[in-house]
Amino acid sequence: MPLMSFLKPPTRRLKSDRFPRCLRAIPSPPSQLYCVGQLDIRHGPKIAMVGSRAASWHGLQFAEQLAGQLAALGFVVVSGLARGIDAASHRGALAVGGQTIAVLGQGCDVVYPKQNQMLYQEIVQDGLLVSEYPDGTGPKPYHFPARNRIITGLCDALIVVEARTRSGSLISAKSALAQGREVFAVPGPVVAGAASGCHELIRDGAHLMDSITDLYREMPQLFGHVQALKEAGLTSDPSAAQVVQDNHQALLALLTAGPMVFSELLVNFDGTMDCLVTALAELELSGRIEHLGTLYQLRVHRK
Repeated sequence: MPLMSFLKPPTRRLKSDRFPRCLRAIPSPPSQLYCVGQLDIRHGPKIAMVGSRAASWHGLQFAEQLAGQLAALGFVVVSGLARGIDAASHRGALAVGGQTIAVLGQGCDVVYPKQNQMLYQEIVQDGLLVSEYPDGTGPKPYHFPARNRIITGLCDALIVVEARTRSGSLISAKSALAQGREVFAVPGPVVAGAASGCHELIRDGAHLMDSITDLYREMPQLFGHVQALKEAGLTSDPSAAQVVQDNHQALLALLTAGPMVFSELLVNFDGTMDCLVTALAELELSGRIEHLGTLYQLRVHRK
């Protein structure tokens, strides 16, 4: 289903000499890309997130919250706009005013799957659609394994959320490893089997991921821009330091009552969603709170 013309800016063709360097360096890079949206975001620090199309509620919640935290810290969230984890990742980034790139297996003027039409339109306005296929090209089964190399080629690291064995997400993981990217996998319940592919990745050497601190622990160099942005903001507006401190203290006070899920924190937090997500990420990275599944709680420092 083509996007309505008044909602979609013209598709721009990007030659390989204008790709981010990381994408130009992959095996079999695309010869050109077709893009719609905010072209400048292709240069920011990027984290790819992929996973099951038939994801559980827990998986969707985790993906959306993690993507929101990454986006609030200035990362561009890259995914494939499929149902399930991909769509949740894009939504999480957009919900906090963050940036996201959707890599498609069809032309940029074709909505697929059709359930994602509203999400397509949001990304056209505030993110970036990318495809190696020209407008008018429909989705073909063999397009999607091919587009996975672009998803991973654009990113600094890949996070796999809830994938079964022989899932298409494992193709993305193999592409990422072949391209020299770090791969993180989110574990899940053993009985359901929804995360069996993630467990396989962890057995094979992928980093276990259950919160944003795992990414920081393994790849602290990716977070250099976070401190730079923070210092720039505090320098330009000295009162911002007090706002940040107040947000942190308010969240710590809420969590003294016990673990809380994100929705509870949002209801009780006196601030915007993006302020909440940013404060949660900063407190988690500093080691003052921890994120276990859907629960946030104070971190207990044992001697």
